[in-house]
Amino acid sequence: MTSTDEIRQHIPLRDLHDLARDVLVRVGMPPEHAAWTADGLVWADAHGLPAHGVSSKLVQCVQRIRAGGTTADPRLRVVHDRPAHQLLDVDGAWGQVAGTLAMLRAVDKATTQGMAAVSVRGATSAAAMGYFADLAADRGCIGLAVTNGPALIAAPGGHRRVVGNQGHALAAPGEGGERILYDTATTTMSTGQMDGYHERGELLPDGVLRDSDGEPTNDPSLWTTGLLEPIGGHRGFGLSLALEVLTGVLAGGERFGADVGLPTRVDQPQGVSLFMLAVEPTSGEDLAGRVQHLLDVVAASGEGARAPGVRAVHQAREALELGVAYSPAQIARLVALAHSCGASASLGA
Repeated sequence: MTSTDEIRQHIPLRDLHDLARDVLVRVGMPPEHAAWTADGLVWADAHGLPAHGVSSKLVQCVQRIRAGGTTADPRLRVVHDRPAHQLLDVDGAWGQVAGTLAMLRAVDKATTQGMAAVSVRGATSAAAMGYFADLAADRGCIGLAVTNGPALIAAPGGHRRVVGNQGHALAAPGEGGERILYDTATTTMSTGQMDGYHERGELLPDGVLRDSDGEPTNDPSLWTTGLLEPIGGHRGFGLSLALEVLTGVLAGGERFGADVGLPTRVDQPQGVSLFMLAVEPTSGEDLAGRVQHLLDVVAASGEGARAPGVRAVHQAREALELGVAYSPAQIARLVALAHSCGASASLGA
């Protein structure tokens, strides 16, 4: 055990959930929405995605609500509703509220249509897309979740940011709680990971970021004005543009493409759009068995081989028993936030 490990405290998931829900209710979020958000934040922590977890995104959510950039109790409006597609305008809702509602409605529609999608416009950042895809997988469906985001990528040959790195995830249930869980974005590194490098005082590896002049840089603090490198060069840019069509273009909101706002500008709306798709298997089709076969074939292909999400799913199971490791700084940040809202802050005590 390293000295860093020794000073980290394992916090039970229930404590993190209770704190997040209580804080959000106290800043004006309806209890159901607060519970949905807490579910998503804790899911991220449990699955090894701390940049989308309680210590990071709860703080940002509260800042945005207090500054007016996110609506605590939004008016959720159905713009149009067809048997296999619904469009929601969510009035600046926190992204995990909008995403949860959208995926649950997509799953409900898929039970009668076989496949259904819900589009969302007017949201804020929704954090890990894997959480929403996993909601569908928990209910026996294949889930696809996509978000657009603030422009971070330049076109091939271009010199300014025109499209986001479009988080997207697919989940499909296997047997015994196993699943395929593919959760990624279209750049070689996420902004959350870059923030982690910055907080640790580390330089970025080569090939992930260019500065605002288009020159390669290893300074993680420059992502807010620089150009993130897409995966696979022009292929990653093309995928980003295609996912913008599924999200911002299809949703028809005021903002899409280069006009989506940054979450760090807490007093301003973002205009994020989401696309949630659920596919229910045909009656009698052994979806879980066939997914499990894929997982088994991958695992048998070589020592250490595994399908996307397998490690994260197992890590989440361990977190249910052991909690997640938080540093003293993370704990202090959450305690201070809770006290500022008049909420209790029992974290592993």
